Amino acid sequence: MKLRDWAFLGNYEFFTSRVRQLALDELEPERWSCSGKNDFGVLKNYLYFTFEKLWHDREEAADEDKQTLIYIDGDVACFNTGLFDRNWQEIYFYCEKNPNENKQPWKFISFCNSYTMQYRPISHEACSRLRRANYFEDPSLLLFDSRLEIVPQWNHIIHDPENFRRIPSSLREGGESLCMSVIDGEIRKVRKRIQANYKTVVPQYYKGRIQLLMPLYLTNPNTADLALVLSLSDDRSVYYGHTCLTIDMAYNNARLIARPDSYWLHV
Repeated sequence: MKLRDWAFLGNYEFFTSRVRQLALDELEPERWSCSGKNDFGVLKNYLYFTFEKLWHDREEAADEDKQTLIYIDGDVACFNTGLFDRNWQEIYFYCEKNPNENKQPWKFISFCNSYTMQYRPISHEACSRLRRANYFEDPSLLLFDSRLEIVPQWNHIIHDPENFRRIPSSLREGGESLCMSVIDGEIRKVRKRIQANYKTVVPQYYKGRIQLLMPLYLTNPNTADLALVLSLSDDRSVYYGHTCLTIDMAYNNARLIARPDSYWLHV
């Protein structure tokens, strides 16, 4: 279930203004838009995918647990966004029944914190039981195992035209073989960065599993150009490097789990 299919969010200006107000007035300062934009797209993406994860878990949950993931009754519905305001109060996405029966069943009203929710027709007990989205059960998956080999998927990284365009133009001009050689060499070097600071690798959640994002410094030793997506094999014997993401894409994906601490994503 998509958030926009579940709840009417209003027009672009309305929802963007509510998200902007949340980001600027309630949350700690953070990068909520991609480079060169001011649309709060990262925060919107976070909300969309948080809802999808909660909805999926609600569908799989026992009946007695469903209301702790997304609370739904005859008149109101809400979920825990997983965000905290500047006073460390949880932020909730509050909806009411959509009066337009031909549209989405719910209508977004506002973001509420633990205090302002008292003015809404939902009990404090029901609100306090709402869980944050959970993306992993095994914390070890969040850490890179430097003992394991990395096997890049060159057909996807280099030979796919769309992905190849993510590589800096100064390297692309040298051809595919040069790009492959430079990326392969950087994969080997970045291991030392990870050994010096384990936070260099950042987790992301994709299609039901945890992956890791490894920075690649291809043109400047101080600024990452791309992030290599790593998936641990089922037998936990090797990492597969599936694709390379732009830094904006990497930040957008990583923010779903938590605010990234790694220095290379804050550009």
